[in-house]
Amino acid sequence: MFIVPISSMSSISSINSLKPSGIDKNSQIGGTEQTAGIGFKDVFSQAVGNVEQTENVVSQDAYNLSVGKTDDLHTMMIDAAKADLALQTMVQLRNKMIEAYTEVMRINL
Repeated sequence: MFIVPISSMSSISSINSLKPSGIDKNSQIGGTEQTAGIGFKDVFSQAVGNVEQTENVVSQDAYNLSVGKTDDLHTMMIDAAKADLALQTMVQLRNKMIEAYTEVMRINL
């Protein structure tokens, strides 16, 4: 039985590129610095995709175990732990997003 790994969120490392480190000649357009990388929307979409993928794997494992196609209980438990971790990660991302939004809304202009 194949275990579907939770894809790493390597795009989070691109957040470090958002730190101001001087303006490059090639990245300056109209007086603003352009940063290359992946946006928060994409990171959040990946987290949701990971949750969906791991939940599907757990559902398939549970079905296979219930109908007797497999007796590999420990793999099912490992997949369930992965799904739980993916869900917790997504919930924490959502909480941080809501916290950041409320903080921005408190700013007086």
